[in-house]
Amino acid sequence: MPSRLGLKSWMLASTAAIAVLLPCLASATLGEPEASVAADGAQLQGSIKAADMGTYRLHEIQLPSGTLVREYAGLDGTVFAVTWHGPYVPNLRQLLGRYFDAYVGAGKAPHADHHHLQVRQSDLVVESSGHMHAFNGRAYLPQAIPGGVSIGDLL
Repeated sequence: MPSRLGLKSWMLASTAAIAVLLPCLASATLGEPEASVAADGAQLQGSIKAADMGTYRLHEIQLPSGTLVREYAGLDGTVFAVTWHGPYVPNLRQLLGRYFDAYVGAGKAPHADHHHLQVRQSDLVVESSGHMHAFNGRAYLPQAIPGGVSIGDLL
């Protein structure tokens, strides 16, 4: 059985490799305008579904890998949260944008177990978990969440 440190290092290396090697498999970036969703969906040849949820817009992109990425954009057009669920981790460098380095830095810090990783900062929360072929997570900007929206609703 691999050691915790070995598995943790493998997960971080895998995430970094995915981020570098698969730049096309992503969508709009956290904290950026949602305008890139349509272009990314076309590039990915994935199906995009969009829904107006009242105080925000939900965009779902089914990636060819089988992973479902959901992007949540406020009425101001800024992506305030992204979630993912599926057999492969999406390109987190693309999804997290300028927040990616904080995510990677948190992975290097000691944490409870190798199946979960959390980043909790005043301007960013990332929760990621999973094991081979079953990954999920969410990242959001606490200050940008529209009024009346519960983070628990963003699955």
